[in-house]
Amino acid sequence: MGPKTEHGALRLSRILLDALEKNESHPVIEDVRKRLSEAHRTNKENISVKSIYVGSFNVAYTVKDWTPDAVESLPELEKNLKDKFEQFVAAKIHPLLCRPAFDISFFDKQRNKTFSDSYETHQVGPPGKTQTYISPAGWTRYGLKVLDKYSNGNNWLHPFQDPGNWYRAFHGTGRASADDFNKSKQSFDQQYASVDALGSIYKTGFRSARVAAFGAGVYCSPDPKFPEKGYVGVVQCDTQQGKKNFKCMLQVAVNPDGVRIATDKEIWVVPNPEDIRPYGILIKEA
Repeated sequence: MGPKTEHGALRLSRILLDALEKNESHPVIEDVRKRLSEAHRTNKENISVKSIYVGSFNVAYTVKDWTPDAVESLPELEKNLKDKFEQFVAAKIHPLLCRPAFDISFFDKQRNKTFSDSYETHQVGPPGKTQTYISPAGWTRYGLKVLDKYSNGNNWLHPFQDPGNWYRAFHGTGRASADDFNKSKQSFDQQYASVDALGSIYKTGFRSARVAAFGAGVYCSPDPKFPEKGYVGVVQCDTQQGKKNFKCMLQVAVNPDGVRIATDKEIWVVPNPEDIRPYGILIKEA
């Protein structure tokens, strides 16, 4: 499937984008939806094509109303897509994030980053009251779509080291339980709780910690190594190289005027959940 020339690809993509914007049907879009539904083992009505990109022919789409059969098929998704699309290249998502808790619209690939194995430090925050940001060495970040999401602009995050930047920190979800998913209305599976909690937090926000040794609020740490001391989940998933174990946690921004720093300085408490924002999912092999 697909146009034979670069000019043809550009022309077709414009036609398809126009159809998407007008919410009109098009034979190519309907064919893509049919093949995607077969790859995901779900009804065609559950596939929503969000955008078309040129370069190679790229399709951004979402899946709703996940059935147990569709969830079970996720480890085989790349193989299924190759079977349905002759020119398939890759599904641009980490296998750990092939979960109903996530939607492709959550992600901002421009904020993806693989951090080197060496820790770097930067001063971040308002002049005169900065805090040290320690890069998460050895982790890969999958950026979340957060720019233009909040009413106070973007300088809380971007550009980096703007005087209006919020502090940088890390939040582990390794102790997530069924209670943490009440607001998101998604199904709960303890095996994948630490992963699904990442998507739940992005959708519905943080909630205060159940155990509050340093006072009520959301807990995080400026040290990327600290959450690995019992606060980061390890999840096994299928990859093209076989079963592998991965760690995951959130990279967050914290309002300088809304954080309380515990005496050991490795633990930060944010009393108001609105003063802490996730902006990336960090993953590395365990």
